[in-house]
Amino acid sequence: MRTLSWAATLLGLAAAAQLPAQQPPDSVPPVTLLYQNFPNPFPALGQDVTCLSFDLATAGEVQLDILDLRGSPVRRLVPGPGWTSMLAPGRYGRSAAGGLPCDPRLTWDGRADDGRDVPAGVYLYKLRASGVTQFRRIVFRGRNS
Repeated sequence: MRTLSWAATLLGLAAAAQLPAQQPPDSVPPVTLLYQNFPNPFPALGQDVTCLSFDLATAGEVQLDILDLRGSPVRRLVPGPGWTSMLAPGRYGRSAAGGLPCDPRLTWDGRADDGRDVPAGVYLYKLRASGVTQFRRIVFRGRNS
């Protein structure tokens, strides 16, 4: 690494930072964090659903909702099928290496809780957990795109 830093300095480039190793997937995350969905916009690249994921630093009551831009509820993912409102600390949505890229319980297909297709447009998803509320934006292209 020392040679790389010296060469980068000689060439006037920023030296590569030494980053700590990533935490193992089963470790407790240091903070509660809502990640950007993927793909976004969706549907895209043959994927008809988008994946939502989040980390929880502490156990507690969790809500994960999809809202329209007026803030009206469209779909509740947590609590929901396969989830209670009380979740343990951990990483949710992303599967372990070699598994599915996304937990199917945390995907959204552009449908409301009542099963109807929602119109194409911009939607929000909101995570409320451990006294933290975070929002991210989803662009839904519609079912006929």
